[in-house]
Parts: sequence; structure tokens; C-alpha cells
Amino acid sequence: MLLLVDSPGDPFMDRIRSEVVSLGMEPVMRPARGPIEARARAENAVAAIRILAPRNGVEVWMADATSGRSLLRQVIADETPGGPNQDVVALQTAELLRTGLFHEPPPGATGSLSSPPAIAQTAAPPSSGESGLRSGVELLYSAGGASPAWQAWFSFQHLWTRHLGIAVDVSAPFRRGTMTGPEGTADVGAVIIGVEALARFLSPRGRMFLTTGVGAGSVSLLTKGHPSLEGSSQIESSAGTAYTVLGYARVNLGLKVSTWMGLGLSGLAGTTIARVHIRFGGNDAGDWGVPLVGAALFAQVDWH
Repeated sequence: MLLLVDSPGDPFMDRIRSEVVSLGMEPVMRPARGPIEARARAENAVAAIRILAPRNGVEVWMADATSGRSLLRQVIADETPGGPNQDVVALQTAELLRTGLFHEPPPGATGSLSSPPAIAQTAAPPSSGESGLRSGVELLYSAGGASPAWQAWFSFQHLWTRHLGIAVDVSAPFRRGTMTGPEGTADVGAVIIGVEALARFLSPRGRMFLTTGVGAGSVSLLTKGHPSLEGSSQIESSAGTAYTVLGYARVNLGLKVSTWMGLGLSGLAGTTIARVHIRFGGNDAGDWGVPLVGAALFAQVDWH
């Protein structure tokens, strides 16, 4: 089995390769130069696959195992809006190979075809969308007097189509920011739970992705005051929680390092519906929530 690729690590061809391996075949990767039939015969391959130039499908060539003559040349393409769905194309390719190489060939496909026409098939819509789990470390900052807080960030996302979906975000501090005043210091951190609508954009080869989202969520602002040694002895350490609502926008830029894993950067900008006032020792120590910005490094795992 010969796989003709434009560049190593192509996620589209990697997806097809996994289906070929599942058939018990050993694929050989070669650069995509020259006619597919000539390249296959030069490698003594019984079948060859090459991605079409528009990257909306593949061309498949197979030879008769006994005579070596051309058995079938066929194009499997996804012409649906927002396509191609690479999983569907890969599954249809595997089914074509299974039928042509291990069972009876499709009707009308036998014989020597010196100049066979390409037969385009439209891939069926996927039965379910794509899901992913994203985790990262986020630096969260709000104007008002507190230093940035370090947050653990988790996001579950589901795409109904190639470009549109929804995400649920959870962010919690593992190192709170600090607000300093005459009476002492206050640790400030926020637990954020939000839901956002997503729009995803992919590069032509599908390796780079850009995701934008607009969402809203709830905020539990956690504070704990620590009196200074020089302050009044009547001031004691105290903890408190305030609740508010957050609106935000998020942008994620990432790179697919495999068919199922990606790495990237994320940026957030948002605001609470009102400033949360933080008081310590009976005096105003600062504000939190208007505006709010964040930056994160993340890794994600995708599945279908």
C-alpha cells in the first residue's frame, strides 16, 4: 500500500493511514510526485492513495492482484459546505480498499482501464460532532489593586459543525493575587464557571486553528486578609466570598501536533457587571472585576 504525501505529518493523510493500518496493511509513505499509477507500479504496490489538490478528498488507485492491470481509479471527495470531513473520507477510503482488495470488486470496476474517469462521491454528514478537552495555566489580572493570580483552567468544547460549537469553562486559582493596604494584605482569587459560543477556523492543511468565543459566567471572588505587624492589634485575619456575573471574549490560537492533540495560546478579555469592592480593617482596599484580562498556555485532546 502506497501513500503519496505532499509533506510529512499531514494530519489528513495520518487519519487515512490509521484506517489503512486497521485493515492489516503496511503503508509506505512517498512524496506525491508524478502520476499515481506510475508511482504505484514503480513501488510494486497493489494500491495507492493521494490527497486531491483542493484537499477535499482523495484519489485511490488499485491493481488486480493477479494480472497487475488497473482495477479501479476513484475519487472520494466531500463537497458539503464546511467540508471536508476527514474522518468520513478516511472511512470511505478504507471501505473501498476492503471491498476492492479483500472481496469482490465493485460492479463495472473490473478490467483494464487505460483512461478511467474519476467518480466523485459526496461524503455523508458526520453522525456526531467533534469534542475536545482543553487544560492550561492562566494568568488572570483585574485592575483595582490586586496583582495577577495564577489559575488552573479547564474547558470542555463540542463542535456541532466544522466551525461552530459551545464550550464550558472552569477556572480556579492555585496562587491568588495580592492586594496591599495600610492595614495589611489581602489574597484575592476567583473561581469562574462560564459557557461560551465558539467559532473555529482552520488552516488549509488543518494543522493551525483559531477559536473565538463569547460567553458569560458566574464568579466567586475569594479574599483573605492578613493584618500587618505594625497595624492595630484589633485587626484579625478574615476570609470572605463575593459573587458576581462575568461577560467575556476569548481567543485561542493553536497547532495540531497530532490528529488528536494540540498546543496553543489563549487570551481573555471581560468585565463583571459591577466592581467588587474589597474592604479590610473597615477601609476600602481596592476593587476587582472591571476590566478583566487573562493569558494562558494550554494543551487539548480531541475526539469524535
